[in-house]
Amino acid sequence: MLTITQTFYLVVIFLSAVVGGFLPLAKPDAVKSSDGFPRGEAFASGVFLALSLLMMLPSAFSVFRQALPNVEYPVSSVIAVSAFLVLLAIEHQTGKVVHERDARPVPPEVDLAPAIIPLLLTGMIAAPSFFLGMALGVSDGTQAKLIFIAIILHKGTAGFALAMNMVRSTLTQRQAVLLLLTFAIMTPAGLVLGGVAKELQPDWLPIFKACVLSLGAGTFLYMGTLHELKHAPMIQYCRNPHCFLVMVSGFTVTALVRWIMGEAHHL
Repeated sequence: MLTITQTFYLVVIFLSAVVGGFLPLAKPDAVKSSDGFPRGEAFASGVFLALSLLMMLPSAFSVFRQALPNVEYPVSSVIAVSAFLVLLAIEHQTGKVVHERDARPVPPEVDLAPAIIPLLLTGMIAAPSFFLGMALGVSDGTQAKLIFIAIILHKGTAGFALAMNMVRSTLTQRQAVLLLLTFAIMTPAGLVLGGVAKELQPDWLPIFKACVLSLGAGTFLYMGTLHELKHAPMIQYCRNPHCFLVMVSGFTVTALVRWIMGEAHHL
């Protein structure tokens, strides 16, 4: 059974994705020239970086140390790096399909992407969204609040970007809406799974919690650095000194919160 706070997180996260994707689907012609939200994306990148390396990964180390005191190997790091590399591999494959499609000469009047493009993009973003929802579900206190804020910073803009790709594809309006709703429920679904596991308090919960936090650390690290590859905020936007400072401020604010709250994790 989810707590009131977790239910609030679930509803707000779902609505942020739906609202973010609503505008492109409702007014496709009006938003095709949008430049996005560079400073917001830059700030979110700094938050993601701090959450990954200063909170979630240390938390996973702490829980693994208590659950498996005889294991000296950095299991948390292996899981985090594995998540990072899997997401990178998925994005490489998705990018290859998009690049091959863009490289083909197509008359302007039929220049619509095949439906597979938004499907691949949605799957690529939905997977880490699910892991982050699980991380939110098993977390408590300030850590949970910061993970929630970080998810909100990205969920709306991700929904917007995905809807833009749907509008520019051969998907029908109905198919695009269903795909957007599928993306919107991924983080809440992860939150429910993490919350249920936490509520049941099984013997394996500490290891499950440490694995989820490690996956979340690798996911946040990826989302803050290489997500969307050459269009990643740290590459595309942070060349601008103002956006670079905004990114650093996001990292600094989260690092200060980590210092104020003390230990990265408590059971």
